[in-house]
Amino acid sequence: MGIRIQGSEAYRAEFPDSEKRKRAHELALDIRKFEIELYWKRATYFWTLIAATFAGFFALASQKPISHPILPFLVSCIGLVLSTSWYLVNRASKYWQENWERHVDSLEDEFAGPLYKTTISNEQFRWWKPSDGYPFSVSKITQLTSLFVALVWLALAISSFPSGRLPACVVAARPYVLAIFTLSFLCLLILAGRGGSQGRDRKVDFYKSALVPFKSKK
Repeated sequence: MGIRIQGSEAYRAEFPDSEKRKRAHELALDIRKFEIELYWKRATYFWTLIAATFAGFFALASQKPISHPILPFLVSCIGLVLSTSWYLVNRASKYWQENWERHVDSLEDEFAGPLYKTTISNEQFRWWKPSDGYPFSVSKITQLTSLFVALVWLALAISSFPSGRLPACVVAARPYVLAIFTLSFLCLLILAGRGGSQGRDRKVDFYKSALVPFKSKK
């Protein structure tokens, strides 16, 4: 059974002396930096695969007539799997990045002061001014973009399913549905892509796994 650790005092009590807390602070900073590096390496990896899949899909779709109607559907399924994987990996990366940020938040006061958790006040910036900075979350925007790409692949898979032609009303409505979908996602990027930690208290709430004694099989 694991142990729930809530609150900064309970967290720091897990490190009985200052030397251990200092070492933990340094490790948390290093691991957070490593997680950010991995985040962008994974993004580059998935973007390369997804871009190649897009190129293959449109190359097949542009053939008239299509020699094998199943192929565009197959490629769209591959794109859907890749983009969904990218979205899930982004969520996992965001989880671990925030995990190490909480560690830094809890430990930094003793050694560096509240440096990392202190940011410029949001009131100094306006998101609707294109010349101003604004605390959007890069990882959130990337995560939402990967979700958008996954939904696009889902639509391509449905439209390329080799079961005959779509009804005329569905074909006629597709541009309008695409326009509404795109505008809705742009609004989502602006509203949900804002940084979540500025001006808010971040709770210290960890779960420490317990070590179970090893039992050999005889």
